[in-house]
Amino acid sequence: MEPVGERLNTTAEAVRWSRLERATGITGLVSVVVLFTPIIAISSLGEPPLDAAGADIATFFRAADAGWVDAAEATASLGILAFLWFVVGLALLLQRAEGQPAWRSTIALVSGVLLAAYGVLDASWDAAFHRGTEIDETLAAYAFDVGNIGFANSWLALASLSLTAGSVIVSTGAQPRWTGWSAIGIGIGLVLARYFWFVEGLWFVPYGLFWVWVITVCVRLIRGSSASTGSRTMGGQT
Repeated sequence: MEPVGERLNTTAEAVRWSRLERATGITGLVSVVVLFTPIIAISSLGEPPLDAAGADIATFFRAADAGWVDAAEATASLGILAFLWFVVGLALLLQRAEGQPAWRSTIALVSGVLLAAYGVLDASWDAAFHRGTEIDETLAAYAFDVGNIGFANSWLALASLSLTAGSVIVSTGAQPRWTGWSAIGIGIGLVLARYFWFVEGLWFVPYGLFWVWVITVCVRLIRGSSASTGSRTMGGQT
C-alpha cells in the first residue's frame, strides 16, 4: 500500500504540472496575439517587395515615421518575449516526456532563446522608422535588407525548435503523433525556405504553418491536462 505522504506528494506534483500545461498554452496564445497584431498593423502601411527600389523602400519608412509605429515595434518585442515564456514551458513539458538525457528538449529551448534574442535585439527597421523623415534611399535599402535577411535567418531557429519538439512528440507520444510529424515537416520546410528567401511569398507557407502548429499545441494544453494523471504526456494525450 502506498504511504499517504507519498500519495500527497505525487498529487501535488501532478497539480503543478497541470498548471504548467495550462499556463504554457495560455502564454503561447497571448504571445501570438501580441506579436502579430502590431506586425499586421505595420504591414498595412504598404510594405514593399523584397526587390523593391531604394526610393520605394525610403517612402515606406518615411510613411511609418509615426509614434504609433514605435509603440507597435515595442509591442512586437513584448510578443516575442512572451513567446519565449511559452517555449520555456513547452521545453519543460517535453523534457518530462523525453526523460534523461533530455537533449532534444534542451535544443528546443535554446532555439527559442535564439529567436527571442533576434526579435528583441534586431533594431534595423526600428531605427529606420524612427529616422524615417531623414533617411536616404541607400540607407533605407540597407536597413530593409538587414531586417529581411535577419528574419530569414530566424527561420532556422524556428526550424530547430520544430524539428526537436516534433522528434520528442513522435518518440514519446506526449501529444498526438500527427502533431509531431507536422512539426518535423514544418521544420524541414523552414530550412528549405531559408535557401529561397528571395522568392516572394514562398516562405510564408512553412512559416504560417509553424504558427498554426503553435496555436494547435496551445489549445490542446489548455483543454486537457494530463499531468494530473501522473503520466509523462502533455495536453491530454494518453
